[in-house]
Amino acid sequence: MSIETTFSDSIVFHGPLSELYQLAKEGKIKTSLQGSHTRPCKFWTATKILSGIQNSVIIAHGPSGCAFGVKKAYKLTNSRNSGSPYEAVISTNIDMKGVVYGGEKELKGAIREVDNKYHPDVIFVSTSCATGIIGDNVDAVVDSLKDEVNAEIMTIHCEGFAGEYRSGFDLVFKQLVRLMEPRDPKRTAALAKSVNIVGGKMGPERTEVDTDVKELVRLVEGMGAHINSVIAGNCTLEELKNAPSVAVNCTLCLDLGYTIGKEMKETFGTPLNSTILPYGISATERWLREAAKYLGMEDEAEALIASEYGAIQQEIEDAKAQLEGKLAIVEAHDAIKALSIAHMLEKDFGMRVVIYNFHPWSTEARETSIDYLLETGMDPEVLITKGTLKFGKYESMKQTEEELLAFLGSVDPASTVYFGSSLSYPAIPVVDLNAILNRPRFGFRGALKVAQCILTSMQYSFRPRSWLTKKMVFPEQSQGLASASSLTPKWSEEAPDCTLYAAERRKGRCMMN
Repeated sequence: MSIETTFSDSIVFHGPLSELYQLAKEGKIKTSLQGSHTRPCKFWTATKILSGIQNSVIIAHGPSGCAFGVKKAYKLTNSRNSGSPYEAVISTNIDMKGVVYGGEKELKGAIREVDNKYHPDVIFVSTSCATGIIGDNVDAVVDSLKDEVNAEIMTIHCEGFAGEYRSGFDLVFKQLVRLMEPRDPKRTAALAKSVNIVGGKMGPERTEVDTDVKELVRLVEGMGAHINSVIAGNCTLEELKNAPSVAVNCTLCLDLGYTIGKEMKETFGTPLNSTILPYGISATERWLREAAKYLGMEDEAEALIASEYGAIQQEIEDAKAQLEGKLAIVEAHDAIKALSIAHMLEKDFGMRVVIYNFHPWSTEARETSIDYLLETGMDPEVLITKGTLKFGKYESMKQTEEELLAFLGSVDPASTVYFGSSLSYPAIPVVDLNAILNRPRFGFRGALKVAQCILTSMQYSFRPRSWLTKKMVFPEQSQGLASASSLTPKWSEEAPDCTLYAAERRKGRCMMN
C-alpha cells in the first residue's frame, strides 16, 4: 500500500527537495514560522558570535534583561569551556526614564568603565530593541570615544525587531571583517600554509571533548598546514587582523561560513573553500582537496586521505555492504545538519534517505546549503506532515510521532534507521548523533563512528520498547514533553555511547568500545 493511501490527509509535502525549494521560491507553500516555533532574536544570535571573540566585552545597550540571557547562555559558557577568565556582558540598564530621554549618557559611562576595569582588546556595543526604537545615536557616542579608550570599539546594530534570527549571524560576520587588516606580502608569505575555519557559531569548545572542529584541525595539521583561526571560536583580535592573509578560508557551517568568506573574498581577495558540513567520507575528502588546491599541497592531501581512509576502509566497506539500499529517516529540525547527514548516508553508504519534517521555512534559511546539495547531484526525498506546521513544540509533539509511525507502517522496520532526537519513539532503531559523547562526528573517524552506531542500533532492534519511558516523553493528557532539555542532558551524561535502540531506550555497548 502506498504512503499516500495510508495517511495522505497528514501529508503537507512529499517529494524531492528541489520541488519543495521551487514551491517555496514561487510562494506556493507557506514558509513562515508559526508563533510556537520562533527562533532567537537578532540580538541573541549576534551576541552568540561576538561571544566567540577572546578578551572582548559586550556592552548591551538597553534594559538589563537583554544582557542576562546572552551572558548566561554564551559568554559565561564560552569562558568556562576555554578555561579563560570570565569575560563580562555589561548592560547600560536603560529604564523607563532612559527610554523617554535617551541613554547616551549611560552608554558613555559604560564604555569608559569597561575600558578601565577590564582592559579588553575589543568592546562591542550591541543595540537592543529599546534603544533601537528610541533612536539613540550609538554610532556618534562610539566615534566620540575611539581616541579615549585603548580597546578597539565597534557598534553592532542588532535590535531584535530589525531582522530574523539568521540576520544576527550574518551581520556580525560581516562586521568582523572591519577588524581585519589587508593582505600584505610579508604576512601572506608567513601564512602561505595556513587556513581559517570560518562560520563557527559555537564559541570556545569544551577542552576535554574531542570535538568536530578539533578533528578538522587535526586533519589540516596532518596535511602539513596550519590553522590561523577558527572564526568565531575563541579567536583573538590578532588572529582576526591576520585572517585575510591566509591561503584559504574553509567553511564550517556552509551557510554562515559563506557569509564571512564571501565578504573577505570581496574585500581582501582571500580565497574561499565552501562545502557542506564534513559529515562522512566524500564530504571530508572534498573539504580537504579544495583546501589543498589553495595551499599548494595536493600531494600531501592525497597522502593524508589515503592514510585516513586506509585505517577504516575495511570496516566502512563492511558497513556499506550491510546498509546499502536500506531506508534512513533523517529528522530535520536542524536543517543544515539534516542535509549534511543525508549527503553522507547516500554518498558513503548507499542508503535511501527521507528527510522528515523539513520545515518549509528552512528553504530560505538554508538556501546556500540546498544549492550546494543540488549542484552536487543530490536531491533527497522530503516528507512534511501537518504536525510540523501545528502550533506547539514540534520536536516532541505527539502528532508528529503518530504521523511518523503511520509512515513507518509501510516500510520494513528491520531495514530502516531513524536519525533524530532520542525523544522520538518510532518502532525502528534510533541513532541520535547529538548524543555522541566520544566524538568527533566529522571526518573519516566520524564516518566510522556513525557507521558503527547504525549497525549497533540495528543489531539491538529486536528489543521491545519501554512503555515507561514512552509515557515520560508523551504523558497522557499532554501534547508532548513539557521540557525536553530536562531529560536529554541527563541521559547524555549517564549514557556511554550514541546509540538509542528501538527497545527499552537504554544505551547498549557501543561497537567503538
